[in-house]
Amino acid sequence: MNRRDFLSRSLKGAAGLFAVSALPIGLSACSNDKKKNVDISSMANLGPLSELEKGEFPKKVSYKAKIKDAWTEQEREGFVYINKKDDSLLIMSPVCTHLGCTIGDAEMNMQKKGVRFFCPCHGGQYDEYGINVGGPPPRPLDVFDPYIKDGNVYIAVLSPRKREK
Repeated sequence: MNRRDFLSRSLKGAAGLFAVSALPIGLSACSNDKKKNVDISSMANLGPLSELEKGEFPKKVSYKAKIKDAWTEQEREGFVYINKKDDSLLIMSPVCTHLGCTIGDAEMNMQKKGVRFFCPCHGGQYDEYGINVGGPPPRPLDVFDPYIKDGNVYIAVLSPRKREK
């Protein structure tokens, strides 16, 4: 075997080994199992899905969570607003998108405009689905992606998802 054949076969062999070793990484990156293998240890448990789907909507749901960040751990208490949209739960952050104030409880608007959330600081208004309908808020309320494990609904408290109109 001459030098040219040796280098050609070595290069093809190395390329083949690289392709075979990269295949599992590529397949796992394209997998849809992301929500199944979620670590819920630093998430807030909102309660059983069966209970959250009952009653009047929108509703206020309180939570307590231990958030672990590297070597620190902190207790968090708060609440979210939940509504049903297209047979799924819409979990909304109570933080106003204008300047970060906490919006108040939902109220029935007497002018037949339906349920409204009001921000007491600057007069922001949101409808029952968290869409901004009045005042200075530039966009709808942020939402949390629900993670369901063992029949309970969990949210990543520190990771709300921004919505646009």
